[in-house]
Amino acid sequence: MARRTTPKVSEARELFLLKVRGQTQSRIAVNQYSSVVRRFELRVNNCQVGSLTPEHVEDFFFGSGRSLNSTCGPTTLGAYKTRLKSFLRFCHRRGWLTMSPDVMLEEIRAKTRANRNRYRMTRAELRTLLDVATDPRDRALAAFVANTGVRISEAIGLTVRDVSFPKGELYVTLYKTREEVTLPMSSDLERELRVWLTAYTAEVGELQPGYRLFPPHFPSRFQKGKFTTQQPLRLNPEGRISNPRVIIQALAKSAGIELEPGDGWHTLRRSFGRILYEDARAHGHDDALRLTQAALNHARAETTERYLGLDLERQRYEAMVKGKPFLTADLDPGKIVTLDERRAGRG
Repeated sequence: MARRTTPKVSEARELFLLKVRGQTQSRIAVNQYSSVVRRFELRVNNCQVGSLTPEHVEDFFFGSGRSLNSTCGPTTLGAYKTRLKSFLRFCHRRGWLTMSPDVMLEEIRAKTRANRNRYRMTRAELRTLLDVATDPRDRALAAFVANTGVRISEAIGLTVRDVSFPKGELYVTLYKTREEVTLPMSSDLERELRVWLTAYTAEVGELQPGYRLFPPHFPSRFQKGKFTTQQPLRLNPEGRISNPRVIIQALAKSAGIELEPGDGWHTLRRSFGRILYEDARAHGHDDALRLTQAALNHARAETTERYLGLDLERQRYEAMVKGKPFLTADLDPGKIVTLDERRAGRG
């Protein structure tokens, strides 16, 4: 029986991207998937999908030459693994790839778990981060992410109309799915936003619904190699912050918080998730993980567990065993005789 010919990686890539475009309206997300699979295609010389092996995948990530490991940090490696796994799953479901994506990625899984032990701030550290902010916009932006756990791209895309003080609600468009979700507004965040919007109004006048909630500054103007003014930069209500990473790095430095390479706004998102999870457990919620998963808008609980840096099975094991009887758990305490009592009975 003749072996069925499978498409080349480039052909499978085009079909895969059609599927991705149908699932999301985000051009950024489509381009990210396209970039990863395109690099993989070049690395494997655009071979047939059916001939791909785990060795191809390992070489793509950690092989000699310009592999991903030589050009990307651990966080990017983790993101690339997730996107490549989606492509391999697409091929596997169509019968082009005999091995499952899990088998294909087994050798590199441990090497690319970038979020497992990433830094997470305490409540006190988050408050310090806000207190050191000299720009009210930066403080409000940090407070927003720390109180909601949204991605920074979602936060800087918000407009004034996305905040409803009467209802205590926030309306956020998710980066990955383009779905608008409603988030609750904590009292802490309400206070921070009211202070910020008051300062915002004082600078630009009456706020229009379409103004950015967290606008950028107009660029500095130069004249003959010097600044034209020493006044603070003016806000651009209709613009969009282009490099938010600079903001969080400056805040962390002022707060004395040392961020590792790759840490940034996502550190606040992870911190929010971990604090919410611990609070849910402390308040007796039966499924704190599911509650946190919903708050972070994750499709899978495994993603939430990785964000939180949790090993839930180990936690459950410790809670079940630590400080409690194990070999004697099935005995009636009234029937247990101490060694001294037994010796006294022999006399």
